Amino acid sequence: MTGLNAGQQKVSETNVAWIERNSFYRAIGDILLSHWDPLGQSDSELPHNQYDSYISMVYNFALKSDCKEKLIKYLNALARDGFGIETNDHNDRRAAQLILAVRDFYFANEVLLGEKDVINLPSKYPR
Repeated sequence: MTGLNAGQQKVSETNVAWIERNSFYRAIGDILLSHWDPLGQSDSELPHNQYDSYISMVYNFALKSDCKEKLIKYLNALARDGFGIETNDHNDRRAAQLILAVRDFYFANEVLLGEKDVINLPSKYPR
């Protein structure tokens, strides 16, 4: 282990890709709770896990989506079909915009990583 102190690891490109995907995934959970929140639970004393089952669906949709409007409609459909309620259009728009901004932040450098690390990014992202 030249150049590294005991306990340190060299960060590989694969590790960076995993960290970026994991960070994006966690950010979606935060955005769903703090900005989308169709149930209005973010300020409650209840556990904040009511949207956890939606994170992977939104994550996959956001990676494939090339349009904010499609993500807005998707978030609205999740609330309608999952909770039987209509969401606030402003919250849908704000959450979609934040999700796509975070996605673009984490995956803007995806081209620098190996092909094996790319996870179905929209076609507008170079490979």
